[in-house]
Amino acid sequence: MQSEQGFTIDDIDVCISKNLREKRKKRDLTLVEVAKRVGVSHQQVQKYEHGTSKISASMLYKFSLVYGVDICHFFDGFEQSVIEKQNGEFLTDINKNSTINILLVEDNPGDEVITRRALSDMHGVNIFCVHDVVQALDFLRYKTISADFRRPDLILLDVGLPVKSGLVLLKDIKRDRGLMDIQVVMLTSNISISVLNESYKNGAAGYICKSFDFNVFKANLCDCVQYWRHAVVIPRGLHGV
Repeated sequence: MQSEQGFTIDDIDVCISKNLREKRKKRDLTLVEVAKRVGVSHQQVQKYEHGTSKISASMLYKFSLVYGVDICHFFDGFEQSVIEKQNGEFLTDINKNSTINILLVEDNPGDEVITRRALSDMHGVNIFCVHDVVQALDFLRYKTISADFRRPDLILLDVGLPVKSGLVLLKDIKRDRGLMDIQVVMLTSNISISVLNESYKNGAAGYICKSFDFNVFKANLCDCVQYWRHAVVIPRGLHGV
């Protein structure tokens, strides 16, 4: 909903206002008494308590001193289950999706096998592989290769692709408004500072070296996938494909 001032009041504002109101009543304080202590008008305190005015962190800290509670108290009861609202529908628990769909763009059959093997112990990892830039773009834009594999949550992109390099594909993906939100992690056997810098400048989410030590490569790759699968929220499943 929107306040009289025009900004959006969200769930956390409602939670804070409720806890402010309940804490003042529990302390048996009037709006005027609280207002004097925090240095605003009693009308402003009333707006905070009704959720019609957003409250700053510094002001919330003042309230915590007046009521003798930790600032975290004002967030009690807030459920961080609603992550994003789109087209009138709430999308919940995005990070708890049991499967992460990975598009591997790799021309070397041996490296494809090693990459699949490195992720084979991880449950809920769905890998589909294409072998060059043309195949990758055809798949991402038109699903010409496999209609069954869903839109990838993560792309593992080999730098040294034939004809056109992985860097060219990265640029194409990040210029395409329909694809640019997909996270792309570059894979390479050789660290090139110039390619490394160009990758990050063009929107790469990471840069992993294909270590000659399989256990090192496996650990690095698994850490990467776990990060994008659990530690952060990515727009998986928002496109219905």
